Amino acid sequence: MNNMKLLNVQSLDPDKRLEYFIRKVADTELIWGSYGDNGWLLLSDENGRKIVPFWPEREFVNEYNITHKYEYFSKEMDLYYFLNKWINGLTKDKIDIAVFPVMKKESFIITPLELKVLLEDELEQYE
Repeated sequence: MNNMKLLNVQSLDPDKRLEYFIRKVADTELIWGSYGDNGWLLLSDENGRKIVPFWPEREFVNEYNITHKYEYFSKEMDLYYFLNKWINGLTKDKIDIAVFPVMKKESFIITPLELKVLLEDELEQYE
């Protein structure tokens, strides 16, 4: 991915980044997270709510990790594994999802079940 595309997509508002995320993840059938020695990157908001971030492409994860100086690396996950296993676990553990967070921009926070519905709706378009 070239730097201009990276910057253009990162400059989108949270709603547009969500749309980009849904289309890209459904198209590639991959979802990207940030993984380190202690497992997947887990964030929290000012109220203590647990949030796990996910991205549509490797380069965005790498940029996020570098910007925040996280010692994590990008790791892909099969979309169907995510939908069938992770969604239930995140819901049970009361962990929400930050969709495609970028530096100095508000993130779109969504429940796992809400994200599942959006992704499954988009996947139906591909059938």
